[in-house]
Amino acid sequence: MRIKDVKPQSFVAQLRCDRCGTEAQHNDGDGFNNFLQIEFDTSWGSELGDGNHVELDICHACLKQTLGPWLRIAQAPWARAGYVAGSPE
Repeated sequence: MRIKDVKPQSFVAQLRCDRCGTEAQHNDGDGFNNFLQIEFDTSWGSELGDGNHVELDICHACLKQTLGPWLRIAQAPWARAGYVAGSPE
């Protein structure tokens, strides 16, 4: 016999761009669609320090302003296929 229960679990409800301060709510408008969340651990000898943990939340506008010349931008496969949210498959 399985006896189930529900327990609360934390989640990210809001993001704030670390560069410009723009905020997004997970359940409002586009949600987090226009944000990039970067998180990684550095290796030994890294310019960011040996074995450090790095996190960055940045909006797409700031990403384009800061790294634009180096971004390789192409249409995603799902967009080339003509997928539109809510359309029949």
